[in-house]
Amino acid sequence: MALQSTAKLTALAATLAFLNGCMATSAPAPQFDTNASASSQADSFIDVENASYMKGVDRVGVMSCNVMFGMTSAASASTSGGFRAGRTRAIGTVSRSDVKVTVTYSAAGISEETLQGIATQLCNDAETQLAQAGFEVIPHETIKANEHYRNIHAQGRTAAFEYKGKGETRYLVMARPGETIYDPQYAGGTSGFAQAFKGIGGDAAEQLEDYLMKDLNMTGVNINLLVDFAALESDGHGSWGGFSNKDTAKVEGKVQLAVGGDIRFQPIAHQDCWNEWGKEKCMVKIHHQPVFASKHFVASNAPFYSSVDDVTSTGDKVLSGVTQVLGALSALGGTSSSIGRDITRYQVNIIPATYQSETERLAGGLVAMAASKAASQK
Repeated sequence: MALQSTAKLTALAATLAFLNGCMATSAPAPQFDTNASASSQADSFIDVENASYMKGVDRVGVMSCNVMFGMTSAASASTSGGFRAGRTRAIGTVSRSDVKVTVTYSAAGISEETLQGIATQLCNDAETQLAQAGFEVIPHETIKANEHYRNIHAQGRTAAFEYKGKGETRYLVMARPGETIYDPQYAGGTSGFAQAFKGIGGDAAEQLEDYLMKDLNMTGVNINLLVDFAALESDGHGSWGGFSNKDTAKVEGKVQLAVGGDIRFQPIAHQDCWNEWGKEKCMVKIHHQPVFASKHFVASNAPFYSSVDDVTSTGDKVLSGVTQVLGALSALGGTSSSIGRDITRYQVNIIPATYQSETERLAGGLVAMAASKAASQK
């Protein structure tokens, strides 16, 4: 669904914030076909790194499965004066008054309990899709019974929790019930430092994963999925090099359900183990780990929401008006200012049943394509 919002730039230029249904500025993304085979579409959707190290991989086990749900998508753009803005104007004329445009979309109408159920299903389905692609998949119950698995999740961050992206963008991060999030990219810097210190003694999650793989003689698999409901792009906050004026501020986006992510393999055949200070340590070098990642989101045009409402608050409108007036006064006074703001907020009212079925379909297609491409490299 496309929406449009505009803001006027006081003094010299105009600022436009609009949502016109344009997902990207590059070539159109391919359309995912549920009825076509995963192998026939894999090359269109999946990129691969370190593929040569997949040779001989067969017995695998999913050690972690993390799912991020987009809850708020936000983007901003602004006009700006160039290097010489205001220096060449005639005496007594009006200088620039710039405006920053911010647009946010927030999901409403779906509970954390429903999202947890979806996350659990996506992870369980991923194991099934790996098996259908031809891998021998170690049952998750077998992995959970291992002491190294328990030690890994004893030091992770309890899910669900909020992950803050750029600006006001927010995600909800989840794992399967009873599991924690131990990857530093989700768990935050503090956890990352703690893992680094634990690594000295061989107790970091990364080391424990290797012990788990060795115990069960399996290639470890890490799965990361991102479910989003709106894509936003902005034309930024400054001109190239900052030398010329930037007289437009544009935010483009589309409300559309889409799934991306990656599957990482840590081949047991490429695991190195050694003794350090009387303790065994093991590792699969990062450049020996094949990664199959989405190069395009798998998206759906199904109406997973009942409406998109403009929920810009009175406070936002007052702030926008006040800052633009101040910007105009500043310009009249002969100074350049980027004080003006224009804020628009939308609420996407989700239909839970449709959201769930479409998310499971899209994620299933993505994982099936990644698993198929991985199996083709064995």
